Amino acid sequence: MSEDGGDRSDLQVVYNVDKILDCHTHLTGMEGESAESILECMDFCGVEKGFLFAPMLDVQKHEITSDSLQDIRTHNDYCADVCSRAPDRLLGFCTLNPTPDLADGDLDRAVDLMIEEAGRCYHELGLRGAGELVPTHWYPHDPALTRLWRALADLGMYTVFHAGIFYDGRQSTYCRPAYFEAVRQAPGFKGHLAHVGWPWYDEGVAVLKVTTGIFGQDPENWDLRCDLSFGPPTDWQLEVWQHCIDTLPPQMLMYGTDTFWPVSPEMYREQYLQPQLGLFETAATLGHIVGEGSPAREEYRDMIFYRNALSHWQSAIKEPQNPRPAPKPIEVPNAHHGHPHG
Repeated sequence: MSEDGGDRSDLQVVYNVDKILDCHTHLTGMEGESAESILECMDFCGVEKGFLFAPMLDVQKHEITSDSLQDIRTHNDYCADVCSRAPDRLLGFCTLNPTPDLADGDLDRAVDLMIEEAGRCYHELGLRGAGELVPTHWYPHDPALTRLWRALADLGMYTVFHAGIFYDGRQSTYCRPAYFEAVRQAPGFKGHLAHVGWPWYDEGVAVLKVTTGIFGQDPENWDLRCDLSFGPPTDWQLEVWQHCIDTLPPQMLMYGTDTFWPVSPEMYREQYLQPQLGLFETAATLGHIVGEGSPAREEYRDMIFYRNALSHWQSAIKEPQNPRPAPKPIEVPNAHHGHPHG
């Protein structure tokens, strides 16, 4: 009961942001994960849209599971099926992994296979995104990969890269932020770097900072932006936010959680959304860029938590996604069975 005796049990919590788009979430194939459970969580937390990455990680075993062509194809079929339930809200991303192991050590052939898979995902599965791509025994700046980046740009597929330390302790050397500058050899390429390249976030900021010098001041022309999902440990998160908001144009920054579905609505709100809103408010205040309660603060907040990701997605894709439902239930290989980190 309220102080005046009224019943307020039907009141909803309203965040100080008009709309929310989470540009970094992972499908897992785990039992209980479904479009309905994801949408229930999103509705509870006021999240309008989300980028959903096809399964590619067994978090419990700390292993990449997209290590065979059949697994990659199955993961992508699964992503399209889930996203087909709400194509305006669940924006699907295929997994691609041009590891030489796909082709008996032949990197060029592995790239060919991933170009073919990207085309299948676009034309047959109706997906318009690729990611989160984790360099796995291949370097994004290797000349052989240029053909893949050009193919994704030509298709109009928004691409997300893992940049920075990778938690399996075996892939990180391939994931330095500067290596992803190679996508600038692919005209029209659009996507973003996850985690600001933690712990090389200064390098990540530097890579992004030169974007306006190369592509101009119009954000629609930029190739890369970044998400501020939880790559850094807790003690470093505010510092990363601070460096980004002090140095980069606000249009380059995007809210993401690195959530692995399924997640309870309460966990999503308490562990991801509210902390990120708090980090934004603190960094914006300490940076003396936009004052508390000002229209400019509201503008920054709406850009970072919704508009930046949506506009970048829209500038990348040439036609709306049309994800294909699966004719029968799909069992995802190596689906993880619990995770210590979202």
